[in-house]
Amino acid sequence: MKLLLVEPSQLRCRISNLLRLGGIEDVTEITSSAEAHHLLQKQTYDLLLVGPNVAVPSGLELLRKLRQMPDHQDMAILIFLEMPTDELVLEAAELNVDGIIVVPFEDDYLLFRVREILRKLRQRRQQTTRPSYRKHLHLVTNTDPRPSS
Repeated sequence: MKLLLVEPSQLRCRISNLLRLGGIEDVTEITSSAEAHHLLQKQTYDLLLVGPNVAVPSGLELLRKLRQMPDHQDMAILIFLEMPTDELVLEAAELNVDGIIVVPFEDDYLLFRVREILRKLRQRRQQTTRPSYRKHLHLVTNTDPRPSS
């Protein structure tokens, strides 16, 4: 699965190295939300990771633009926040993010969240590609038409 990581600081290197060490190889790294917006107009990614230091426009502003793009309205998003206020968390929830990671974070927790989001994405895709049919269960009982003696 393809991941896009947007973060201008050294945290980007830490996150991408951690993901690669965890077996997630296809990670594209960029440093600005303007770059991300431009790249997302040309291609699709399975998961967008938005770091806490993204500015002009902010990470949340990038998400607003992204949710208006028809091809990316349902894209999975994991956002990093350094000081998550109630307002920021509510705004992220309204933009339908799949998770929020508070910086600083534990490496294992980040890997767990990314793997969980990717697992859910695979499940959703499998459900949409499977043929739709219904199973009908029938109760079979051993009924003997003869009266019991």
